[in-house]
Amino acid sequence: MDDFQHKRSLVLGALISPWAVPLGLPFLWYLYIAATRGFVGASLQEIIEFVALYLVLGLPLTYAVTLALVLPMALWLRRRWALSAARLCFWCTPLGPVTLPGYLWLIGGRTQSMFELDRVLLASACGLASGIVFCLVSGIRLLAR
Repeated sequence: MDDFQHKRSLVLGALISPWAVPLGLPFLWYLYIAATRGFVGASLQEIIEFVALYLVLGLPLTYAVTLALVLPMALWLRRRWALSAARLCFWCTPLGPVTLPGYLWLIGGRTQSMFELDRVLLASACGLASGIVFCLVSGIRLLAR
């Protein structure tokens, strides 16, 4: 491990960061439902069902994406002395919309609607959030020198 580029294990970041979305997404989803339903909001049962569905179906896909795409990129950047939170988050942000069809397919959603702006923005926010958590847990510096 290189203390100059990151303080903690990149593997630790890869193991913890996929949990960022299931812990934060219900709150964002509640706000989205509240805004689209005229602030009527979602019921607690809807939120619990959404979280359970994500944990059962989405979390394994998030781990696969993290281990196949995020961790290798972090290792590649580290090898080139270019590892920084800014670069890794720049990489993670578009991974949300790129992997969105897989998530929609898993939950039985319509993949035709994956290019709606609200879904792309939410997926981008999820990718960015996962990237930020990965960087925070791994202790990755903000900018490369």
